Amino acid sequence: MFKDNPLLAQLKQQIRETIPTVEGVVKATDKNFGFLQTDNKKSYFISPPFMKQLVHGDRISAVVRESNGKEAAEPEELIEAALDTFIARVKFVDSRTKVIVDHPLINQALNAKVIKDSGFSIKEGDWVKARLIKHALKEKHFQAEIFEYVAENDDSFARWKATTAKHQLAWDQPEYEAELSLLDPSAERRDISNELFFTIDGESTKDMDDAVSIVAKDEGWSLKVAIADPSAYLAEGSALEAVAAKRAFTLYLPARTVPMMPSKLANEKCSLLAGQERPALVCEMTITGSGELLDDARFYLATVKSGHRLNYTQVSNFLEQNNEEFSQDQALQLALRELEKMSQQRHQWRTENTSVFGDQSDYDFVLDNKGRVIDIVCQARRAANRMVEEAMIAANVSGGRYLDKHLGFGVFACHSGFKPEKVDSLIELLAKFDITADKDQLYDLEYFCQLRRTILATNNKRLDQLVKRHFNFGIYSEQCLPHFGLGEAKYATWTSPIRKYSDLLNHRLIKCALAGEQPSSPLTEQLTEHLSEYRKRHKFAEREMANFLYCEYFAEQDATTCLDAEITNVNRGGLNVRLLASGAPAFIPKTKLAAKDQELTIESELGYIATGDLQYNLGDTVSVRVVEVKKLQQTIIAALCE
Repeated sequence: MFKDNPLLAQLKQQIRETIPTVEGVVKATDKNFGFLQTDNKKSYFISPPFMKQLVHGDRISAVVRESNGKEAAEPEELIEAALDTFIARVKFVDSRTKVIVDHPLINQALNAKVIKDSGFSIKEGDWVKARLIKHALKEKHFQAEIFEYVAENDDSFARWKATTAKHQLAWDQPEYEAELSLLDPSAERRDISNELFFTIDGESTKDMDDAVSIVAKDEGWSLKVAIADPSAYLAEGSALEAVAAKRAFTLYLPARTVPMMPSKLANEKCSLLAGQERPALVCEMTITGSGELLDDARFYLATVKSGHRLNYTQVSNFLEQNNEEFSQDQALQLALRELEKMSQQRHQWRTENTSVFGDQSDYDFVLDNKGRVIDIVCQARRAANRMVEEAMIAANVSGGRYLDKHLGFGVFACHSGFKPEKVDSLIELLAKFDITADKDQLYDLEYFCQLRRTILATNNKRLDQLVKRHFNFGIYSEQCLPHFGLGEAKYATWTSPIRKYSDLLNHRLIKCALAGEQPSSPLTEQLTEHLSEYRKRHKFAEREMANFLYCEYFAEQDATTCLDAEITNVNRGGLNVRLLASGAPAFIPKTKLAAKDQELTIESELGYIATGDLQYNLGDTVSVRVVEVKKLQQTIIAALCE
């Protein structure tokens, strides 16, 4: 008698209209429940039965019901699905094909099928690419379609292949079988192959794209930086260039480098191998005895021949330990010592006049032949690293000045300092540390640098880290805008054309200026977005791959070992830290910072957590031990050592 009763339907609608609704994004947990977070940051509990219809990241509308004084969200409508195309692993349940999404907070197995005429077969544990074609909130169940094969379950580098596929990046070097020859063999190049140039790189580096030469002069040095010239082989608009443009950068994954250019070009034709003549673009600079880079740099095409293939470790050992390395070559010894003196003076000048940041160690993963981590080696920044860094920064400053002067445009690396929307909170923050800042001057390069030096002079790591939260992102620009992060008015990188497409473009522009040509700007809005997008993809892929390897490594380590760690972030849940010996990120929950009867004061905006007489600050070094490794979430849980 109640079926299709219009009065009942009207009553239901009236009741429905009295129940509040909200819209937000689903936040899953590593349990079975989740939360709906609204745009105004309010959270509503989602019970396990409802979470079976949802995926972390879904945007939904929901009704809010109250029970025993607690509010909970009941999903009503899917607004935007979090999943579209994704990487997953194959799982068979009662002969039915399912996939497990490669995401730390998506753990349900989704029904799946391979597209018709795919040309591949799948096995348990294989890695695939799939797309979601049905969502449980709309059609009562999830359904995915497998359309691409990624890697076999037992492939030692399956995780690397899956990570690059996930971020739509290449896994291997570009294929290129044709012979490479100079586009213009008759181009006029200065022959400086008899001058003492040398390369300093990592021990395993093959694409050596920079060599330096230095001579002491009255009151300073003459520094020459020779950069490999792939544009001498790479025709503008060619298929090979298109590949380089698409890749944008060489990808540096842990234990795996994916080059932007084929090895035939990067590691052979262009690599500045010792004893081999190579075409190069050279920048000749004058640096004063106080470390100032004069505005008199000269660029020219040249033929160079590196006399020595050196690595960071042997050069640093020679300079720091005064050993007998290179004892048979007095000229090389003298050149290395002069380069060290120049870099020290140059760094000192930049410290006093621009903006500098502290050294960060690099970390190398050592793998066995099955892709398992057997060691993590900390590569501290040493004398040789700083020497090369200072030489390249000087060359890139000179490149920015040259392009701005001769063309008025280029591919400039720019950084605008602080985010405008965060300036007010920055001023409030600085005031709490007794530093007064002028809001109107914060967009002035010189004022920004002076403020940075003032902050560094306090020797307060917490303040330094808090201020960095207000920094803007770096961008590429055809206009010569300042690079506040480096404290330079003009900065255009051109020293890695084998590894960065933007540097290759600047090579071409500098060469056009040398030839007296008037090229058009290559940096379109579309290309600018492409470069920025791929820089982000590389960063995410590198971080994701490193976190996976860190979890694999620490899952096998002794949990009683105490390790030094630096506090990198403070939030309401606890402390993020970085293990100094390995670089691994870890998290210390607030429950492990104090006993249940102790009160915690959490001031994330001021960068500290306090309990009793103890205070843990951003930048502090603490002693911790690993207590749990959550491989699925790629998270390492740590606790303070007693």
